[in-house]
Amino acid sequence: MNPHNEGAAAAVHAAASVPVRSRVLRRSLVAGALAAGLVAAGALPATADDTAATTDLTLTATVDGTNAVLGDDFQGFSVESADFAHGYLTRERMAERLRTLGSQGVIRLGGYSMDLVWPAFGEWAGAPAPAEAIGGTVDQSDLDHLKQLLDATGWKVTLGAPLKKIIDPSKIKNPTRDPSPAVSLDQVVAEVTAAYRTLGDDLLGVELGNEYDNVTTLTDAEMWETAKQYRSAIDQALPHANLKIVGPSANTAKTNTHLEGFVSAALADGSTQPQQVLAELSSHWYPWSHCGSSTVTVDQLMSPLTYTNTRNKLAGITAVDDQLHGTIPMTINESNTASCSGMPGVSNSYATALWSLDYLLQTAQSGVDRLQFHTNTTGVCGDFKPRDSADYPISYRYYGAFCAADQAALDADQLSANPLYYGIWAFRQVPQGRFVDLDLADEHLDKLRAYAVKGNADTLTVVLINVQDPTRVGSTNDAVTLNLPSAYHTGSQVTLRSTAPEGFASLDAGQISLGGQTVSPAGVASGTPQAAAVPVDHRSATVTVAPGTAQIVTFS
Repeated sequence: MNPHNEGAAAAVHAAASVPVRSRVLRRSLVAGALAAGLVAAGALPATADDTAATTDLTLTATVDGTNAVLGDDFQGFSVESADFAHGYLTRERMAERLRTLGSQGVIRLGGYSMDLVWPAFGEWAGAPAPAEAIGGTVDQSDLDHLKQLLDATGWKVTLGAPLKKIIDPSKIKNPTRDPSPAVSLDQVVAEVTAAYRTLGDDLLGVELGNEYDNVTTLTDAEMWETAKQYRSAIDQALPHANLKIVGPSANTAKTNTHLEGFVSAALADGSTQPQQVLAELSSHWYPWSHCGSSTVTVDQLMSPLTYTNTRNKLAGITAVDDQLHGTIPMTINESNTASCSGMPGVSNSYATALWSLDYLLQTAQSGVDRLQFHTNTTGVCGDFKPRDSADYPISYRYYGAFCAADQAALDADQLSANPLYYGIWAFRQVPQGRFVDLDLADEHLDKLRAYAVKGNADTLTVVLINVQDPTRVGSTNDAVTLNLPSAYHTGSQVTLRSTAPEGFASLDAGQISLGGQTVSPAGVASGTPQAAAVPVDHRSATVTVAPGTAQIVTFS
């Protein structure tokens, strides 16, 4: 599918791909045709920095029919339940920002504030919320606004359900830290019932708590039993809805110990099958942390270590999936650069645009079904609130995809795109298809990341990311010779870049462009689409990628 009409300025209403759940198909990704939609009349000058030295690389693309395919809802956002409870998921605030990323996607309502909100439905409608409900109150008006947003965009949601007050209180690790309102399972079911009656099939599942291993002492087997308890209660209230549980949503450790233990408990349970309980098997992943005294630098974020740690994490998730024979979608439903609201100067830097593009492609190529970036939906850029602030559950986060330039812009629902948003936007230009293997060796990960996807229309889309900081002495252009898997006649490339002199460290998202276009504070693509011709010699082409840029190249 071509996501663009010819030369359209509103160019980035992303590609779709067919959702596939079989293991063989899910383990290959997407294919791309950004260039087809962003091509302006005439070729543009080369984008490489003529003053930089050049590293010559050769990559051979090999078609493998067993690689993964990207579902049309692969990318999405994770949003705090508190944002939902405060009425921020409205059509006016969010619709254009979601539509620019495409007509498919999933919003996860959850996060740390999942246990800090008060569901006001059924017999609890209109009742005053207890003081512990610092995340706010969710009521029917919030669901109605959410329905309008989903209808306007085509996106879907998963709904987070409180956990801490429903389990044995002796299993809570620290009851005095952010004490939770006394929500009962019946109250959870009342909210789920109202959500399903309002949202219908746009509600994909109900997530059971947030990082249970951080806030409770539940064993993996006890968490599985709790998931069954929630599923049974929801099924009794909505016997024909077939609403299942999203879990276990364990913490962001490099290992997958709790995911493995949870699945082992499910497989050992002779009373039911995992796929009868679970809508998604969910994990969290932040490659770095800003919790406590932990920090991260731009160099660390863009390093081969981040890539290889993520590769190991993804391999562990797909190994668990093999045990389930691909019967349950595998998701990373909360993720970003660094946990605990992100690292200032890193999570909001230009580097994040390239990192997120790389991470999305790497994750999709692994066979994971969806990756959702945690983001705020409100807040003035940089107006961070500490954890002990009453505003914390809905405060600005450095890793957010968008924020308002000032309070007046926020009041007018004018949210500017952050670097993260540009990375997701670039990813959404890679359309439906199947991953093609590229033989990029690990020794080159400090210079280049590379992906290739064969599209359904016999196009081949190659994404090349030069991960070297353009301000660093010694950074080189990557001159990549591509040995193509078959003959192509034409090629066209589109560039993700920043013109800011600070390079990766730039915090000025206004200097970022994708194919000559930017995202306006109204959330729509603006500017003239631009692309450059790529000479093709039958089955070979050379693309030069300047430091700190990404090239999305489509051969047809």
